[in-house]
Amino acid sequence: MTRAAGAAEVHGMKPAVGMVVAGLILAGCGGAPPAQSGAAPTPSPSGLSGAITGSTGFAPSGVAPVLVYAISTAGAAHGAYSTETVAGQFAYTIDGVAPGEYYVFSAVRPLIVKCQGTVVGAVYSEFATSGNPSSSHSPLPVLVKAGTSLNRVDPADWYTADKTVPAPPPEIVPDSSLPSAGQTYASAREAAVATARLHAAAVVVDHIASCPVNRACVTIGSQHDGTQAAYFEGEGGSNADLLACITYVVHDSAGWRGVRSQCPATFPAVGKGGMVWLGGVTAGSCGANVRSSPGPTGKVVACLQHHTGVTIDGGPTYSPMASMDGIWWHLAGQGWMADDLLIFPEICGCD
Repeated sequence: MTRAAGAAEVHGMKPAVGMVVAGLILAGCGGAPPAQSGAAPTPSPSGLSGAITGSTGFAPSGVAPVLVYAISTAGAAHGAYSTETVAGQFAYTIDGVAPGEYYVFSAVRPLIVKCQGTVVGAVYSEFATSGNPSSSHSPLPVLVKAGTSLNRVDPADWYTADKTVPAPPPEIVPDSSLPSAGQTYASAREAAVATARLHAAAVVVDHIASCPVNRACVTIGSQHDGTQAAYFEGEGGSNADLLACITYVVHDSAGWRGVRSQCPATFPAVGKGGMVWLGGVTAGSCGANVRSSPGPTGKVVACLQHHTGVTIDGGPTYSPMASMDGIWWHLAGQGWMADDLLIFPEICGCD
């Protein structure tokens, strides 16, 4: 995921139409959820169960929180299990899966349910294993054995005919009720908690070790205050698949509000290094102004090219700017630069 100057941050999926029920967006089905085929079992005890691991890949909508689920080839009544990921987490693990044969699917959360018991999603298929255009898009069964982990099961085939897969039983779809975007709060931490929950579609916990099995969680850790702005370092993920995360908030006359939360990330942050990111502007052009003071009125003292490495030694400072998010950072030996023009190398794959 990249952040171009002036681009709005996406904190989660918000349906244009439909009704949310227990984490599902019902679309075009008369408001009725898919028929249930039996209660899904709870995770099996350790030693009597296995695990499924793999990668979700990129959904067509981009980086987003995902539900990965396994349904018995004999039907959901014979076994169905799920796990969640936070936005930016691609590795997943489903723990506590009873031995048996399963089909594995993934779908962006909250799930968009279509008619006849299907959701918009991807499947683990022959195509997912090879990428060969002539490969089958049909579900490929996997065999789970007790006490073992089945690896490299990647439900990343989003190229089925109608981009839908069988819906998971509602029993394995955790409630994903989330705060509304744009709210203001009395404290920076309250704003950070709401922003992280909204972005990651996750449970906020004090310590990541307390995260429930197969749930996505985030922590809001140490607070770093600037001028009318702050950021919080934390972690996010599910089971053992964890990422470093940062959440940014600002303060204005209405109170504290979230700007964004991102995983994986350790930058922008004081004492950390990253790079200048100009989006579609080509190298050789000078589009990243360094200013003598934070904000659009600061004198331009330098101009840095795309992919220039930088280190932050001050900030954050909130100084609103029409096309930017309003956060500014001081670059060591340089001056002040707008937050939108800085990126963590691992996010853009340009380290």
